[in-house]
Amino acid sequence: MTTMNGIFKWFYDLGNWLAKVMYLHFLWIIFTILGLGIFGISPATAGLFSVLHKWFDDDFDIPIFQHFYSVYKTQFFKANGLGLIIMGLGAFLYIDMNVSKDMIESFPLHLLLLFVTFLYSITTIYLFPVFVRYNLTFFLYFKQAFFVALARPLETIAIAISMLLLFYLFSYLPVLLFFIGASIIALPIMWFAYRACVQIEEKKAS
Repeated sequence: MTTMNGIFKWFYDLGNWLAKVMYLHFLWIIFTILGLGIFGISPATAGLFSVLHKWFDDDFDIPIFQHFYSVYKTQFFKANGLGLIIMGLGAFLYIDMNVSKDMIESFPLHLLLLFVTFLYSITTIYLFPVFVRYNLTFFLYFKQAFFVALARPLETIAIAISMLLLFYLFSYLPVLLFFIGASIIALPIMWFAYRACVQIEEKKAS
């Protein structure tokens, strides 16, 4: 009987977790659309990461909508500032990479652009986890995200591997992108970023 109770509890907990992950994903979609896409995606992403951060901080039963909407509303302009800078830099690097590859054809320049793109990528990965964990001045978020990425290379590698595995998963089951895409992508990023931040904080405190 105890075993059966344990199995039913496991299925209940799994179902509860999946329902919350799906709900969070659809909140992200809805509020991204409400912000007209380009102005909604960054605050919606901040709300998504903030809820996940709370979950990993042992608060799995927080009211998801209220917390998500509160972060979306209060951090709307700051999150958009961060997001627009990241999107602008990403577009600039993408154009430069294509120009370098197709027109300039300079190997040293292409190598330099690849290195800059790598630094940009690891900073971007940690930006929203850092944003929802710390209260910093605007440009310090970029500096802190870059610092965490370099200070905890194992977590950074783990995030990269997780993204690669998810890429293959979505290639075989693209329907998952519709039901849980945003949440399931953000989960490993937030988990490993959370671990990285905690480890850095503990090392500073010791």
